[in-house]
Amino acid sequence: MKLSELQDAWSQDSRIDETNLGREAVRTAQLHAKYLNWLGSVRLNLRKAESEYFNLRRKKYRYYRGEMTREELAQEQWTQFQGNKPLKNEMDEILSTDADLITQQDKVEYFKTVLNQLEQIIRSINSRTWDVKNAIEWNRFTNGMI
Repeated sequence: MKLSELQDAWSQDSRIDETNLGREAVRTAQLHAKYLNWLGSVRLNLRKAESEYFNLRRKKYRYYRGEMTREELAQEQWTQFQGNKPLKNEMDEILSTDADLITQQDKVEYFKTVLNQLEQIIRSINSRTWDVKNAIEWNRFTNGMI
């Protein structure tokens, strides 16, 4: 799921039709189910992206240390690292500037952003019941029924 698609969907779904508050109260459960399904999917995608990142980080660690076999290098389509074998204290800096790891880390951060957005949306949906209830009570008050 793309963040922009999520934002567009929420901008449509977050609107409350004040002329039909009864339908909006029922729609709350539907919205909750919809966004909860997306939340589960994004959590799984985040976990997969984190796993891929850690696996790639381990491969890159072995790559820079010169510990990969020719078969492993061929499988990854990498050439043998030609630099000096880095010291352990240099490895974090080398790995933090590796383009492949940066790309994978960006993917993880993207899923974290989408996950955060979904969590906020679900919080808003949970409070939507109160919003609809308060709107109904306000209409009753302004119409002199209370």
